[in-house]
Amino acid sequence: MAAYRSTGKELRKSPKGLVAGILSVLLVAGAAYGIKLALDGIEPITNGAAQTEISVPDMEESTESSAPDYGSQSLPAGEMHHGPLVLINEDFPTEDLTEGIFTAFDKKLDTISVRDLTVMLHEDATAALNEMATAFEKEKKLTDLLILNGYVTKEQQKQRYEEDLRRTGKAESELYALPGCSEFESGYSFELSLYRNGTYMNFTTEDEHSWLEEHCAEFGLIQRYPESRAAVTKVSNRPEVFRYVGQPHAWYMAQNDLCLEEYIELLEEYPFEGEHFCLTDKDGQEYEVYTVSIDPNDPAAECEIPVPIGDKFNVSGNNKHGFIVTVELD
Repeated sequence: MAAYRSTGKELRKSPKGLVAGILSVLLVAGAAYGIKLALDGIEPITNGAAQTEISVPDMEESTESSAPDYGSQSLPAGEMHHGPLVLINEDFPTEDLTEGIFTAFDKKLDTISVRDLTVMLHEDATAALNEMATAFEKEKKLTDLLILNGYVTKEQQKQRYEEDLRRTGKAESELYALPGCSEFESGYSFELSLYRNGTYMNFTTEDEHSWLEEHCAEFGLIQRYPESRAAVTKVSNRPEVFRYVGQPHAWYMAQNDLCLEEYIELLEEYPFEGEHFCLTDKDGQEYEVYTVSIDPNDPAAECEIPVPIGDKFNVSGNNKHGFIVTVELD
C-alpha cells in the first residue's frame, strides 16, 4: 500500500486532545494566581478551605480528533475498470489493462512452471502465486503447478470467442465469455494446470492439491468460481481458476463463504460518507474499507478519491460505479 499525505477534513473524533487542553489551561491559570498572591504578600490557602470544583466534559462528548484526517487522490475515471477488486462479467464489462502486466515467465519462481512466453499476468497476482507455490512445495514436496492461462485483451478474447463460434456453429459460445466480459481481462486471474514428466494434466483439488483450495486465501487469492456459489457467479465449478484480490479481502471471503459478486455487493453498503467496513486478516492486522461512488455519466476525466493521511492504503476500481479504498490501520 502507498502512503499518502495531504490536508483534509476530520472524520473520526477523539476526546483526548480537548481534555488535555482544558487541564493545561487550568494549570497555567493556577500558577498565575499563586504568583499574584505572592506579589501581594498573601499566602494562598491550601488547607482547610473549600476547593473549587472543576468540571471536565465526559470523554464521549468531546470532539477533538486523534485519528488521521482525510485528503484526496486524483485518479482517471477510467481506473474504475482496473484493480484487484474489479467485478467482471456480462453485466459489467471492463477495459484493457495497460499497467502492471508482465510476462509470467519473467516474474515466476522455480516452484511453478508456465505454459509458454505468451502468458501474461499482473505482477501482484504473480507475486501472490509465487508465495503460494513456494509454500505448497514446502508442505507437499511438489512442484507440478503450471500457469496455463493469464491476462487477455479484449481483442484476444474476441478472437477466441469468434473461433469457438466457427468451430461449433452456435450463435453463442459456451466456452468463452463475450469480449470485455472475461475474468481473465482483469489481469489478476489465472488458470492452473499440472505438469508432470512432460505431460499436461487437469488441475484438481481432490488430492494433495486440495491444500491450495484450503490455503489460497492466506496469500490474497480466491477460487473465482467455487462450486458452492455457482448460482451467483453463473459459472459452473472451475477449481482451476484463481483470482488475486488481496490478503484481507480473500481471508474474509474464505471465512464467510462469499464469492466476488457477493463481496463487492457487501462493500457497497459502506460508503465513504457513512460507517466503514472493518475486517481483520489472518495475522490480526485490522483494516477499514469504504466505497467511493462516481457518476458514470460524468464527463470529468479525473476523480477525487478521499484517502487517509498517514495510514497505508490502496485503491481499486470495482468496475461498477466507483472505487474501493482499503486502509491498513495502525
